[in-house]
Amino acid sequence: MLSADRKHSILNTMDSDMDNNLTVSSIDSNDARQIQNAIYMTETLAESQHLVPQKKKDRKNFHKYNFIDRGLDKLKLYCGGYTRYLILFLSVLCMTAARSNELAFNFNVICMTSNHSLSDLHEPIEMTPNEMSAIFAGGGIGAIVMIIPVVYAIHNFGALAIFSLLLILSSIATILMSFVAKIDVLYMVPARIIQGLAMASVMPMMGVVSANWAPLKEIGNFITLLSSSGQFSQLLTMPMAAHLCVERGWDSVFHAHGFISLSLVILFIIFFRESPRKHPLVGRDERDYITEGSKKPNKKDRTIPYRKIFKCKAIWGIWISFLASSFGFQVFLQFMPTYLNKVLHVPIHKTGFNAIIPAICQLIVKLIVGILSDKITFLSERSKLQLFNTIAMVGCAGFLLPLGFLHDSQSSLALFLFTSAISCLGLIAVGAMKSATLVARSFTHFVMAIIQLVNCIGMLLIPVLVSYFAPNNTIEEWRIVFTIIFIILIIGNGIFVSICSATPESWAFMRTDSQPQSILKGQIKCFIEKQDTLKEEI
Repeated sequence: MLSADRKHSILNTMDSDMDNNLTVSSIDSNDARQIQNAIYMTETLAESQHLVPQKKKDRKNFHKYNFIDRGLDKLKLYCGGYTRYLILFLSVLCMTAARSNELAFNFNVICMTSNHSLSDLHEPIEMTPNEMSAIFAGGGIGAIVMIIPVVYAIHNFGALAIFSLLLILSSIATILMSFVAKIDVLYMVPARIIQGLAMASVMPMMGVVSANWAPLKEIGNFITLLSSSGQFSQLLTMPMAAHLCVERGWDSVFHAHGFISLSLVILFIIFFRESPRKHPLVGRDERDYITEGSKKPNKKDRTIPYRKIFKCKAIWGIWISFLASSFGFQVFLQFMPTYLNKVLHVPIHKTGFNAIIPAICQLIVKLIVGILSDKITFLSERSKLQLFNTIAMVGCAGFLLPLGFLHDSQSSLALFLFTSAISCLGLIAVGAMKSATLVARSFTHFVMAIIQLVNCIGMLLIPVLVSYFAPNNTIEEWRIVFTIIFIILIIGNGIFVSICSATPESWAFMRTDSQPQSILKGQIKCFIEKQDTLKEEI
């Protein structure tokens, strides 16, 4: 409940903002949530008293259902009011599958170029360093080219259609990689580009699910789990690829990933819907809980302030931070198995299982620190962003640098350093990523799309960096690689810390063309003044 002083302050802020043609941007998130809920309650009260025409009931028209929805509706299964968790679970699985398809080659390249398969049918594939670099870079190229078109397509055609299509294409490309590699290794580049297309949709999908399916009280849990698909993909791909490589041959790794992804996308098509308002398994109570205080969005009224976003220093700090951190993450993701096997001569089966330990630790650290970030009150929000981002990037840099000075007998130390580096980097979720949400608010999805883009740039540049400076996989060559990454991480963090922000920008709240600011101002004034009375009446 807002105090009298706070109500007066908000109204004065609104007057100042609107006189300068700004949006209502200086109201903090708690006040904004109370105002939003007050508007929702007043509209409900007005309808109940027939002061305005009543909205149509939520009962769906069956003739508008497709045949899948009709079948689901006949089941009369409302998942006990927890359909949102089914959507969350399926989304995480499918996002994990998209990442796993792209990740499969990163480990499988060791098996493809070594004679470790038990079957004589699976002969090793010869690859030059330049060919290997081109294949590695294919995924990044696909993601870079498609990230903006994917955001546009999801906005206009829906996440269900676009993400399903891209995941199907990724699955088919993954299966075909086992065949085209035997013809010409460079034929794998187009397949990798297709895998990159699906990767480009992962971050926008995260925004769609968290925005449409997460209740206000659970949005933190949704974002944490959705952002963990990267760790889950490592936990799935590394041990499975190691086992299949040794027992069934390298081509079985591609087959398994492709067919698992196809199975998941079928379930995704059956059960996923854009919104709880459209899902036949969502009951009235759960739908009201998820959409409480919100109105059905109108895509045609939304405008993204591109120029203001690109002129914002705090946003550039976020993007630079993620670009730098992508070097630390991608060298682990793409080349940790290669480093352990080719440089420290760790056996393939141990390489696969060792690679999942850092992912497990990063996942645990991310979940714990995510909770602590909200509990710490003795630091300002900006100070917390600076602290956690510094631990993430400087810590990662500090643990990666010693990897350039190890010997064959120090594989356990190498595993500890990789684990510590990637665990530290997980804290960027409560550093630069949290800053993106605080600064961009309603337009976080676009900022996140650019984050995906800069991550893909790192994905593209790391193979080039490694192939140029470490073509023979000697420890001296890798020392140069880790030193360069160390410098990039330190500089990137320094830029973020100096210009980061924890407060929303003036453009950060969505404004619709159909709802002028004067009308919005009148609504908010009315609801602030009558908030207590409305709650009692309802």
